[in-house]
Amino acid sequence: MQTVGLIHTLEQCLNRMQTVGLIHTLEQCLNRMQTVGLIHTLEQRLNRMQTVGLIHTLEECLNRMQTVGLIHTLEQCLNSMQTVGLIHTLEQCLNRMQTVGLIHTLEQCLNRMQTVGLIHTLEQCLNRMQTVGLIHTLEQCLNRMQTVGLIHTLEQCLNRMQTVGLIHTLEQCLNRMQTVGLIHTLEQCLNSCGPDRVRMVVPPPRGQQPILLILNSKFDE
Repeated sequence: MQTVGLIHTLEQCLNRMQTVGLIHTLEQCLNRMQTVGLIHTLEQRLNRMQTVGLIHTLEECLNRMQTVGLIHTLEQCLNSMQTVGLIHTLEQCLNRMQTVGLIHTLEQCLNRMQTVGLIHTLEQCLNRMQTVGLIHTLEQCLNRMQTVGLIHTLEQCLNRMQTVGLIHTLEQCLNRMQTVGLIHTLEQCLNSCGPDRVRMVVPPPRGQQPILLILNSKFDE
């Protein structure tokens, strides 16, 4: 304290220590300041404690500083970050978790978000995944949804894709279903399209023009 020129008399030192009401000897004061290794003056220490608005005693200050870098579970990390008011939104939360290397895969991300009660519906899930740039294509989206067990049938798949605005036309729908291997035959295609009229382009023989078929599910042989 004398080295940095902030405390010039023992009276000043004692006054500071008595102010926090936790240090009664000069030895305790010096030990505490050296232990943290980050705060070299009592003024800095007091400023830090006041800044977070949660620390009113030196013991609390030390506990907080020791906690930093010694957090081994996400729950502890989130609790601490929320306590000091550093996390207010899910985006901030995810950024923090990725920054500290606690989230490496989408599955972990989804599990964590569900654990903390931030994701309640598939729509929210998809929105969040797109927001953080984890889903860029429909294939990735479908794969993820199937992975987490949210899509079990083709109907669910189509409904979800239409809900999120990824499928706007029947052509897109059929192409996507074929791409992901959900439709292999014309019968499957017609069954999936339901009672509405179906517009389909049939692949032509080589060298010929495509054939446009206007079909109705209620057609005669």
